[in-house]
Amino acid sequence: MVSIKKQLPDNWKLCDSAEQLAQQLAQAILTLADKAIMNHGAFHFITAGGTTPNRCYEILSQAQADWDKWHIYLGDERVLPFVNAERNSQALLEHWLNNNDIPAKQVHFINTEAGMEKSAQAYANLIEGVESFDLCLLGMGEDGHTASLFPQHENFDSVIAYGEKQLVISESCSPKPPSERVSLNYSAFEKCAMLFKVISGASKRDAVAQVLEGRSTLPIAKAKGVETFYWLSKETI
Repeated sequence: MVSIKKQLPDNWKLCDSAEQLAQQLAQAILTLADKAIMNHGAFHFITAGGTTPNRCYEILSQAQADWDKWHIYLGDERVLPFVNAERNSQALLEHWLNNNDIPAKQVHFINTEAGMEKSAQAYANLIEGVESFDLCLLGMGEDGHTASLFPQHENFDSVIAYGEKQLVISESCSPKPPSERVSLNYSAFEKCAMLFKVISGASKRDAVAQVLEGRSTLPIAKAKGVETFYWLSKETI
């Protein structure tokens, strides 16, 4: 383990615990937000689901910032009723947005309660209209999937891309329930000035090793922003 740590690329940040990761990540987000607001008057932030991001959102909920200049987007969403606890939007509301002053019109949920195809097309239109995003968070599953982009699913009939630039996809046969999901596509991540891949948990170790060895075709490895950084807790390597 020690030798692997020494060989981590410059854009990989290793934290001693998931809690330290969440704390440092929250501070990095606030710093990037301040810079973006100073430079162009707004902070466009694509959020991720997951335990560590949710803890990060709890920390943000206690912070001071120019919230009226923040714009929030989702990396993916499950096709479930709006109040379902499994939706990423509900986790964001619970851990952060219910205790925050970001204007409701600047919180852009994926309206999957309207149906998979309709909500995917509407979100593609929205993402197309944003010139660039300041930051995107991405989590990773044990299989190396990120958002709702699953390994070897790109050419499945269950995956349909929306918009001229295919910024959003719908997935109707997800290997993880529920089967229907709407997700940003790789082309959407390319519009992000900064992309943070947030990975914690020992169960992710095999996928992380594949990425480190440079032999990975997993979705987490394929997602790239203008600048891309990995944030990991130590048990992942």
